[in-house]
Amino acid sequence: MKRKLLITAILVFAGAIIYFSGFHKSEVDKLREKHQAFLDNSPFEETKSLSKKERKARGLPPNAYYEQLWDLTLDPATGRPMPERVDAIQKQLREERLAQRGGGGDNFSPWVDRGPNNIGGRTRAIMFDPNDGDNNRVFAGGVSGGLWVNEDITDPNSSWTMVTGIGANISVTVMISDPNDSNTFYIGSGESYTFGAAVGRGIWKSTDGGVTWSHIFGGYTSADGGQLINGIFYVNDLVARDVGATTELYASIAGAAYNSSQSPTNQFHGLNEQGLYKSVDNGANWTKFTIDEGNGTPSNPNDIELDINNNIWLTTTRSSWSGVTGGKILRSTDGITFTLINTIAGAQRTEIEPSSTDANKFWIAAEVGGANLYVTTDAFATINPMTTEPNDVDQGISSTDYTRGQAFYDLPIESDSNGNVYVGGIDLFRSSNDGGSWEQISKWSNNNDLAALNVSLVHADHHAIVFRPGNENQAVFGNDGGVYFSNDLSSSSISTTAITSRNKDYNVTQFYYGSIASGTGNEIFFGGTQDNGTLISQNSVAGANDFDNYYAFFSGDGSYSEIDQDGGGIPNRGEYIIIGSVRLSYYLAETSHTSTGQVFNNGYTIVSTSEGNFINEAELDHANNILYANSSQGNSNRFSSFVLGENSATRTDFSHSLLDDEPSAFKVSSFTNGTIFVGTQNSEVLKVENIGAFNETWTDISGAGFVGSISDIEIGTSEQEIFVTVHNYGVTSIWYTSDGGTTWENKEGDLPDLPVKCILRNPLLPQEVIIGTELGVWRTSDFTVANPVWTQSYNGMSDVTVLDLDLRSADNTILATTHGRGMFTSVFTSDVASVEEVLTDKKVFTVFPTISDGNFTVYAKNELGNSNIQIFDISGKQVYTSQLNFNENSNQPLSVSLKSGIYIVNVIDQNNRKSSGKIIIK
Repeated sequence: MKRKLLITAILVFAGAIIYFSGFHKSEVDKLREKHQAFLDNSPFEETKSLSKKERKARGLPPNAYYEQLWDLTLDPATGRPMPERVDAIQKQLREERLAQRGGGGDNFSPWVDRGPNNIGGRTRAIMFDPNDGDNNRVFAGGVSGGLWVNEDITDPNSSWTMVTGIGANISVTVMISDPNDSNTFYIGSGESYTFGAAVGRGIWKSTDGGVTWSHIFGGYTSADGGQLINGIFYVNDLVARDVGATTELYASIAGAAYNSSQSPTNQFHGLNEQGLYKSVDNGANWTKFTIDEGNGTPSNPNDIELDINNNIWLTTTRSSWSGVTGGKILRSTDGITFTLINTIAGAQRTEIEPSSTDANKFWIAAEVGGANLYVTTDAFATINPMTTEPNDVDQGISSTDYTRGQAFYDLPIESDSNGNVYVGGIDLFRSSNDGGSWEQISKWSNNNDLAALNVSLVHADHHAIVFRPGNENQAVFGNDGGVYFSNDLSSSSISTTAITSRNKDYNVTQFYYGSIASGTGNEIFFGGTQDNGTLISQNSVAGANDFDNYYAFFSGDGSYSEIDQDGGGIPNRGEYIIIGSVRLSYYLAETSHTSTGQVFNNGYTIVSTSEGNFINEAELDHANNILYANSSQGNSNRFSSFVLGENSATRTDFSHSLLDDEPSAFKVSSFTNGTIFVGTQNSEVLKVENIGAFNETWTDISGAGFVGSISDIEIGTSEQEIFVTVHNYGVTSIWYTSDGGTTWENKEGDLPDLPVKCILRNPLLPQEVIIGTELGVWRTSDFTVANPVWTQSYNGMSDVTVLDLDLRSADNTILATTHGRGMFTSVFTSDVASVEEVLTDKKVFTVFPTISDGNFTVYAKNELGNSNIQIFDISGKQVYTSQLNFNENSNQPLSVSLKSGIYIVNVIDQNNRKSSGKIIIK
């Protein structure tokens, strides 16, 4: 009987196990499966592996990084990235004006901008300040780097400074001033031409000449529960129309597929909102004009122009609504009714330029396959192709398409009062006879026949041409390399100096990876960028509060790049650097020979194939001179090692049943030779041991709660301590283990829902940890608690995406690498004060209540003047600092975000008198 009961119990127990494991999966398991399904059915499964040439042929942006980010950052619950959450978080942070925003690695060390100070980034918005009588002062906007101002664009030594109070990660695409009030400026944000890669936040306004700014229109409003996201995200153009005593504002609001590959399963931004908008009350309220295709399907507005009779002209571009192209040209004489005048057959993006002397004459640049140019002399009643088109001297650029397949991306057209027409694509051109003939006035490189062309060397991919008021023989150009200035356009076709760079301290560079050399006497920074190659800065002064000069290896996109850190180098070769290009392409050069930029004089190609990701994941084993990199291709998930020799590298491929998705992060152990940790796109962290001995052991050490694509893996004081971060929205982004992965702790704490890219621990204060996110660096002063409190490490930093954090252990210098604001450095410190510094018996103030939630008041009976407020925890570590001004019998409220505990408050007054008191935060 007992035996029968025992068998029955075993069967019931086994059935329960099967029932609960097979039919009652945990919510985490369900979410993982959902995430995997989204990855398996990525809308970019096909296009993300296309070459640049193939992408251009399909009308896709040449940079596949944003498609890569779709897969890495999507919310596993919704199947799409959720950038609107970042927008909401940023608004909340801006409104709260947080009382505590820490330093770089701590409260004392600010972030220092380290450039590049000589290389810019993608720029579409340029405006001369109408309040500057000399017409020297210029504003420029980075597509992902905020708004900047230069006091004298004519001076190559004049620096750019960032305009604060508007957000350093704002995607500035257009800027205008009010013709009736020269102190009122407007900027539009969001770049629709890259299929939503640079998501904007609508329109901003300044009423004091660009000093302070307020958001007046646009941004995220709602989602339909699927792929349609409502809101104002992309401002293609802004125009201010003078109608006497008042000003009419017109905004071309586009819709776009966020990271689109023309698949029906994508996320669409602002399709319901796309249209022409008008405001007659300085941007307080807006009225929408719906321009449609005649069947109720809305067109996508693009360029807005005013002719010399103050008529309003509007063009269209392709829309993410299926089958909707562009090429429409509409006119309004009253700002109330818009009439379709003509359509350029087969056109997509369409740009027009009105003559400043003839109301009926316009020039047109349109994307019709490639870039086509037209002219009309009867206000678009008829449209005639120009006799010829620019024929770039570059052998790699078609004589019938000066944009080289990028007319959707770089298509400016402008004219001066003399009828000279300027267009930009890969290079710049000028015609004085309506396209009868063209002069090339810039070259992007010295490739092939370009070397013999006697014109200025100017970065490729042009977006903006703005003449200097009062002198149309001078102009400012915006392109993927930043800002350029011509002081003599008339000689630009025969001069190598007519157009020169104006990028001094214009730091809007989009880095992907960054590395800092181990030596402190001669700082070297190094990293791969968007369309500016791999950049290196040498001979920087350690600790100097300055920007740094950089120069580039190669053109195009750079990726993972690294500096040999152990000093041993490669036998018979010495110290070296790894230079990354797109996909599985890496090159080696010696550090002692990098000052000339001639990589191959003292280096070699490690590997160059189409495997891996567009911006590929990699990691260098410094001690053993081995490069590890993602080499997945198709359905084959793998990574490869490259043992770096004197003149070549030896490759070995690694795959395993546990590696069931692409690698997304690597970490080489500095404790055990031949051990590497691999993070994957589908929630795994794998430990691979004995990797160089061909009998490697694979172990899955993933946490039970892991969901998402691993973005970073860092090791603490031993392989038992591991820190892991996750790319995705909607998941727990920060994990920690102290037992080698047997158990994991969730360290998300109060961090808002935003992608986390990297993590770094303070070696001097192990409880302090910083992370790189979509909104800059965040830090916690105590990572050891169950729910860490995270605050923005904002002192000198900004709300820009931080993709990489690197540490120079010799002096604990941190390198923060951003996608849109270049590089920053700071330092980790111990921050511990002595007893004498913390405690004093002089009572010159009172704190009440002494027990609070962090909101309390400091009362001073006597006049203390400007006083420094310091708060220390019971270990003597300073956790807060600020300044307050005390008059006689004055109360000053304070609000601090600190965990529960006992703290000492110090006040140091204007006469350096100190006083301390104790508070308890519950």
